[in-house]
Amino acid sequence: MVKEVFDVSGLKAHSIVLRPRNPDKITPHCLFLSYQPEPGAKLLDPEVYPRPTGEVYICGMSKDEDVPDDPAAIAGEPDSIAMLHKIAGRVSSQLKTEEGAEVVTEQACYLPCTNDGLPVIGEMPGVKGCYVATGHSCWGILNAPATGAALAELILDGQAKIVDLAPFSPARFLKKKSRRGV
Repeated sequence: MVKEVFDVSGLKAHSIVLRPRNPDKITPHCLFLSYQPEPGAKLLDPEVYPRPTGEVYICGMSKDEDVPDDPAAIAGEPDSIAMLHKIAGRVSSQLKTEEGAEVVTEQACYLPCTNDGLPVIGEMPGVKGCYVATGHSCWGILNAPATGAALAELILDGQAKIVDLAPFSPARFLKKKSRRGV
């Protein structure tokens, strides 16, 4: 229902977690990269996050794709996972699996995205007492506390005081559809 009403879709993103050969040789710096696998190829934007546990999380390789009905059907695509391993090895020889880095996990997930790039936060039009907060993309974890606080104010007080929720209103999608005659 959310996809049909709000134009929320899934952006499939891939990630791997590696345990370096020598974790002490990995510096605690996040990397936001631009990587071109070969001349003329599409520029990729992988991210590398060393963790306090000594593991390294590497993500990227995203594409628009329908979210499957069965969560068990979510799996990483071999080419995308292989590219993340290639990038990891370019970042540090400590992350090359052929030289002793251990694969902790290889996975994919779906980021909820809207067609206008803004999250959907507010009461569902025409459904009193039904509230939604979705479409934050990869920023959901970061913005969850503020979203939750604003939604709590809206539910309890009738309006949010900490942030103007008008730009995020679910009604913005209904207005667009009614202009198109839908």
